[in-house]
Amino acid sequence: MADFNKKATNGGRCTPILAQKSDPLHILQMVKNLKHQPITGVTDEEILLRAQNLAQLEAFSGFLPIRKGTKSPLVSTWGEEYLSLEKALSYEPAALAVFSPNFLTLDYDKESALDFVAERGIDFTSSTLHTRRTDKLWRFKQTFLTPDEMLDELPNRSIKRTLNYLGTGLDVFCSKKAYIIIDGEHEDGEGRYYSPGGLDVCDLQHPPKEVWDLILEIAELQSHDKSSSQTYSNTKSKKLYPCPICGRDKNHWCFENDNGLIHCMNGQTFSAEKKHGPLKIGDVIDGYALVAQISTCNTFKLDNPISKRIYNPRPLNRPLNRRSSSARR
Repeated sequence: MADFNKKATNGGRCTPILAQKSDPLHILQMVKNLKHQPITGVTDEEILLRAQNLAQLEAFSGFLPIRKGTKSPLVSTWGEEYLSLEKALSYEPAALAVFSPNFLTLDYDKESALDFVAERGIDFTSSTLHTRRTDKLWRFKQTFLTPDEMLDELPNRSIKRTLNYLGTGLDVFCSKKAYIIIDGEHEDGEGRYYSPGGLDVCDLQHPPKEVWDLILEIAELQSHDKSSSQTYSNTKSKKLYPCPICGRDKNHWCFENDNGLIHCMNGQTFSAEKKHGPLKIGDVIDGYALVAQISTCNTFKLDNPISKRIYNPRPLNRPLNRRSSSARR
């Protein structure tokens, strides 16, 4: 995996971290000859700098050409072969996407998603790769580069594609099967994707603890989900306000699944242990038993102690059911 610890910028230009296979001048000429512009830039110099930055991703990720007016790749099969930037441009795409098992992306689709992560201590302005839109500045993606040893903590080294997590408008991707559109036209044709200076490819960072705790939490919830779908959504869950465990009455973070499990989230203000003290598996709070614990969540279910079954034999003097004489005839 690429080493992104050595980073520097010079007037928007990333100091090369990796040996580049693509000729930037050749790529610039390719872009200028295309009907659509899949690399955002006003001047030739801006396009050239952006191409140089993007080309650095070739060492550990693949590019995908995106069809105009859609978010779909122009290639029918992808995932096994990593296309170079130059190869992806040869399909004459309207936009470019990248994919890698080491990418972890938080996609903020609603302002409520920003409130949600801020409550968890996640800095959505922190320096890493940001993908923004020229027409809707508050909708953007934040991408991190996940080391292999962190991925080893996840089942199958990934999570399912997670949409609208807890109904907050936050989408989460950490899988080779998910791609991220990072440059070119948006499907509606009105906006373009771009990365601001200081938040480009060369600014990629490993996910901080707060972000990784979120991924571990999602992985834990998905492990209890019997669905085999490649996409995971909590839209069927019921938000709890207030939460019967911690008393949270704002931000509506705690929720109950359709299987009756209550997930009481650990926040800076509210948590089960802040209200009730240290807890261990099996502890019962107001009729709910603690059944699972992770750093960001305590999971409870209704406490139903197993009652002893009392055997009531048939009384000895109770007559046996006999068929009537008419039935015997």
